[in-house]
Amino acid sequence: MKKVLLLLGAMLVLYFSARIGLVWNAPNSESEARVSVTIPSGSTLSEIAHLLEDREVIQDAFAFRLFSRWKGLDRSFQAGDFVIQRNLTFSEVADILQHGKSKEIKITIPEGFTIQQIDDLLAKKSLIQPGEFTECANFCDFSFSVPSLEGYLFPSTYFVNPQNFSVRRFISRLYNTFQQQIVSLQQDISESGRTLNQIVIMASMIEREAITDEEMPIISGILWKRLDEGMQLGVDATTRYELNDWKRALITADFQKDSPYNTRRKYGLPPTAISNPSLPAVKAALFPKETQYYYYLHDMSGQIRYARTLDEHVANKQQYLY
Repeated sequence: MKKVLLLLGAMLVLYFSARIGLVWNAPNSESEARVSVTIPSGSTLSEIAHLLEDREVIQDAFAFRLFSRWKGLDRSFQAGDFVIQRNLTFSEVADILQHGKSKEIKITIPEGFTIQQIDDLLAKKSLIQPGEFTECANFCDFSFSVPSLEGYLFPSTYFVNPQNFSVRRFISRLYNTFQQQIVSLQQDISESGRTLNQIVIMASMIEREAITDEEMPIISGILWKRLDEGMQLGVDATTRYELNDWKRALITADFQKDSPYNTRRKYGLPPTAISNPSLPAVKAALFPKETQYYYYLHDMSGQIRYARTLDEHVANKQQYLY
């Protein structure tokens, strides 16, 4: 019996040694992706380990607990917000949790934000002086072959170090992310009969006009049809873009200006994108849904109402907006 217990003990030691050895000193993964991790105050080592495993910062919560206890670190991890890369070893993760929060902070650029709104966001985060991002986007010498950077700065979550933040590098990063996102669509864009810039401009309007992703292809179909048939687009969001006012109700006087962004008066696409669209909006612009509709509006509850004719559209306004 004693020999059996000794054998079982030896097997357990070998098992746990092998399990720990696989992950103890090896990087968690090859991914350099950064993730935000919040350690609540009073968290136990077990809770911290499982949180790290859930965020895919480590592969094995059990092995991390053993590592932390073996190294005497089980009581030295701090509470707080951390940004941790997924390709770190146990030792590197533990070092971050011991010695304070990451130097990087998380910046989330919402879908449909304009260059000016990104500028405002970065200024509020104290990363730039107000106007610095907009000025560089308009006047810095980039090698990008686009008429305007508006529309080409991909909205997503980014991690930046405030100590060495560079507006120019950040703009390049947003632009390069956009290019990475659409690389799988290049063939479809080439075959669409539209230029990339036309698709981006259309996507920017769709992003601002649609409330749900499901509406996007239908709105796309309506706007392309109106454009192709020589109708005015009548997109209020283009006027909002020029006014840089996305909240207040628009009034008749707002549409009196003879501006290329006034799509109630001018024909064709606006001269630039009016927002930085999401990938679903780009796909909607590229793959419009054909319907019988020429008009749409959102009622007071946010539900979209489509119309085939101007008379139907006017009736929808009277029924759902007034």
